[in-house]
Amino acid sequence: MDDINKLGLPIVLLAALWGAVNTTLSFFEIINARRDMMFALVDSCGYCAEKTLGPIEIYLTNLLPLTIGNIIFLGLICYVILSIPRHMKIADDMEAKRLKAACRAIALLPAFGVLGFVGGGIFDMVMLIRSL
Repeated sequence: MDDINKLGLPIVLLAALWGAVNTTLSFFEIINARRDMMFALVDSCGYCAEKTLGPIEIYLTNLLPLTIGNIIFLGLICYVILSIPRHMKIADDMEAKRLKAACRAIALLPAFGVLGFVGGGIFDMVMLIRSL
């Protein structure tokens, strides 16, 4: 029974990572589409005061909330992965250290995703301000 519990942990970690990557790629696709739409409007009509949704409205109602939501989501995934060793009852100290190291390594992907989306969000804001 103990071996089954040991096998379950890597599967849980892999599933958490796969879910984070899959969701992040979906967010990334939507964010890029909104960014393209926003900058196409900037190129064609600037502020687009005559349009219902101009580039600023698209940024504030679509791009910014999606970016912040993805940052929060990836941060939560990172936290969950890093907190797994605290909830596991492992008697062997070496095995516990390996689990902690594995969780830290696996949490690097969502952590870098957080940094990437923070940087991308700042870049989008700066580019929008500079282009208007």
